[in-house]
Amino acid sequence: MTTRKPGRADYVFVPACLIVAAALATVALFGDSMTFDEAAHLTAGMSHLKGGDFRLLPETPPLAQMWAAGPLLLMNTAWLPPDAPGWLQGDTWMLQRIWLFRLNDGERLLSAARGTIVVLLVATCLCVFIVARRLFGRAAGRLALILATLCPTLLAHGHLVTMDIPATLCFVLTLLAVNRLLQRMSWPRLVAATAALAALALVKLSWPLILPALAVMAFLAVVRADPLECPLLDPLVGLFRKGGTTHTRLVRRPHRAAAIVGVAVLGMVGVWASIWTCYRWRYSPFQGPDQSTAVMQALARQDRPQPATMAEAWEIILEGRNGQPNRSRTASLIRWARDRRLLPEAYLYGAAWVLKLTDWWRPQYLAGETSYAGWYSYFPIAFLLKTPIATMLLFLGGLAAIVSGRALWRRDAVLLAGLSAFSVVYVAVAIVSRFNIGHRHLVPIYPAVFVFAGASAAWMRGRIGRGAVAAAVVWLAGANAWFCPQYLSYFNELIGGPSQGDRYLIDSNIDWGQDLKRLAAWARRQPGAEIKLAYFGSADPTCYGFPCRALPSYLDFGELADLDAGTYVVSVSQLRGLYYMPARREFWTPAQLAEYRKLREQIARPAPEHETAEARQQRLDAAHWYDLFRRGRLLNQLRSRSPDERIGYSLLVYRLTQADVDALLRP
Repeated sequence: MTTRKPGRADYVFVPACLIVAAALATVALFGDSMTFDEAAHLTAGMSHLKGGDFRLLPETPPLAQMWAAGPLLLMNTAWLPPDAPGWLQGDTWMLQRIWLFRLNDGERLLSAARGTIVVLLVATCLCVFIVARRLFGRAAGRLALILATLCPTLLAHGHLVTMDIPATLCFVLTLLAVNRLLQRMSWPRLVAATAALAALALVKLSWPLILPALAVMAFLAVVRADPLECPLLDPLVGLFRKGGTTHTRLVRRPHRAAAIVGVAVLGMVGVWASIWTCYRWRYSPFQGPDQSTAVMQALARQDRPQPATMAEAWEIILEGRNGQPNRSRTASLIRWARDRRLLPEAYLYGAAWVLKLTDWWRPQYLAGETSYAGWYSYFPIAFLLKTPIATMLLFLGGLAAIVSGRALWRRDAVLLAGLSAFSVVYVAVAIVSRFNIGHRHLVPIYPAVFVFAGASAAWMRGRIGRGAVAAAVVWLAGANAWFCPQYLSYFNELIGGPSQGDRYLIDSNIDWGQDLKRLAAWARRQPGAEIKLAYFGSADPTCYGFPCRALPSYLDFGELADLDAGTYVVSVSQLRGLYYMPARREFWTPAQLAEYRKLREQIARPAPEHETAEARQQRLDAAHWYDLFRRGRLLNQLRSRSPDERIGYSLLVYRLTQADVDALLRP
């Protein structure tokens, strides 16, 4: 299958688009503060590079983390001492705060690391262009590239030290590399396909989701009419062929199937060896004098302490929701591989972690409701609200062009089938799993969205079609300019934009801790104001240069604020009680309100002159619970009050008098 060479205009157009994508992502890079997962990924990556230790964040393979942390080796940074609190227990969240906010300037390190992700964003956009041009022609490639360049979702995650963009790039590269291998089986192409699949396996543990797509591509390569060139077999065929040597061409389908199976086996052996190489051919995750006593964290129930040994950690991580051993096929496969040490322990432990996380009792939010079971409708709704309307219209137009035959999809049926199969499998698994913690988990399907949307360029042969496509591109560009650089909080016009977004989706969809820098800039314009902050994020707000005290936050960060008159700043995730139940509406049942009134009356009574130790302890316990109730009640009642200001789209500002506070706290 031959492909058209790029026209001269592409040598200008493509670099220009890539530069725009890099520039937009860079602006967002410096505008956003550290988001929730970035601190953990960066700390884990530095641990892998600095000491060859893989105890931190095992649920994420290390390749992309090491890529992001690479520039930090060239900077003057202090690393964690061996006796740092949490190191022996592999407590990533404790260690990242010490390393980034006590020993170093975390934002300075993060800016350097984010630059490496921008590079991967640019590579992803280029891959979108290549795939779309190969499938539907040059005009489709250009249109798909424009959509990728201006996509708020790609730009939102294309400057963050998370695994969404690295995984997306590796998924697309694997499809491209395997497609080339199935056209001509040569050693360079086999190495390229193996490297792409190995990189994917070392970036995301969900990499097996691509295997059905590769199987579909292999099947089509077997049944198609064209012979399969296989230079890999030339030395073997040369032993039996007299005369000159020519490249082996496999015409018969059984021969092609056998060759593809053989190449697949070689590729999987290469992936296996690559995983071991990344983990330094060492089974143990630990490096250093504490190897015999160190342990990795586990998702333990609240009534069960964190493990003291790796044997306990494995027991906990392979438990089901009911506390009994997980007997699923995947869990049994992990146990089997662990017993035979087929893969590094950290890799297997990470797979067990991901398996347990998908069945973990974790609160999830959709359209005002909180659920621990999730919804089948979550990702379809998230896609509809977080994808630009112009992109969705072009996507539908592209599908119509393919079905009607205007778009010449037969340019590369194998690649088209692989891309389609991967997208269908990925979306189906996302919906069925009901692991509903963020639209970002759909990022890997966006290249397919852009490619199929690019097929709508086929309608540009007529005046109306050219006008419609041009209007959609202008619409997308306008939306991008309007929300730049706050791409993480983007919502489309279906619900009125990001100011209404938290009514439908929270967490990483709109509130991932990214607005602390904007809060610091706002605080500088409010001299003398001390902020009472309820923050959803992993960063330490006290390190951003403005005075603040803590309201209920996801992670504690300092002295608790008094509930009196002042400036209250609340993250929308905290306001809606995603991980703080006393802020939820369903928490305040009549029984809870009665308990709240009872505690309030109990606290109001003066302490007796001669108080027994037991009575004093009861009074202290009542005061503790009353304080928790009050703080939750305040956040709960603030939901019915319009904020005085917004900082970014994730932080709401309330200026409250003492009378306001008293009214909000009233049972």
